[in-house]
Amino acid sequence: MHKFSKSRVIIFVAAFVLALAALLVLGLTACGDGRTTQEEQPGDVSVYTVTAEESDFYDVSGQTTKASEGTAAYVVIQPEFDAVSVDKVLYNGNECTKSAAESNRYEFIMPAENVEITVEYSFNDNTTDNFLTWAGDNTYTFSMTTDEEEEWYNPDYDGENLVTADVTSTPSQSGGYFTSHEQRAFSLNQSVVPDDALSVKVINASSSSNSAGYFAVCIDRSKISSGTAQVVLLVENGHKFGDAALLVCTITVQAAQS
Repeated sequence: MHKFSKSRVIIFVAAFVLALAALLVLGLTACGDGRTTQEEQPGDVSVYTVTAEESDFYDVSGQTTKASEGTAAYVVIQPEFDAVSVDKVLYNGNECTKSAAESNRYEFIMPAENVEITVEYSFNDNTTDNFLTWAGDNTYTFSMTTDEEEEWYNPDYDGENLVTADVTSTPSQSGGYFTSHEQRAFSLNQSVVPDDALSVKVINASSSSNSAGYFAVCIDRSKISSGTAQVVLLVENGHKFGDAALLVCTITVQAAQS
């Protein structure tokens, strides 16, 4: 039987300790901050989302929903009415490029972040849309109330504050009786015509029918100021989902006439 000397035992123990230390160091390095996880492997690409805001006045009819940085992305913005114009389409505040090949398509290069699409649009004055037409005898110039009028003025009894839209064609699926509808009017210049100065009256086609014959936008002349403002009338046809008419006109407000 062989016998080990003390020196050989010491050398063996020292070698064993060094080997164990080396293995420990390697293990710590593999588990430390410098490791590469499966999610961070070279060549992996992050994917970001694209969302587009909805509106009553345009439709998002197609879009990129997910894309990686540097790839081509797009969104299709279709105006819902002829009187609506899309002025700019933005991705995270940056302007998209309008496609030369496809109408209503806007393109951009995907950044290294999620994207929110926003739309800047405007309204154009028009005469008719779908089942509505501005009445031919409308006046679009109004005067502010005088100091004397302020004491007794009531817009419900004002015969000079109306802009009227006639129902000139049968709304879809109404069967000739336009009895289901929602309507609202709003201003594009609040400093001249605030929204709370506007209301809409529905006038029946005849005394014997509750079918709408025309819609009158009433202007409270005690709340308006000198200048011009576009006024928008939106009437939704309750007989058919998604069917509506939108009319726009420019109103001029003059100072009170003594």
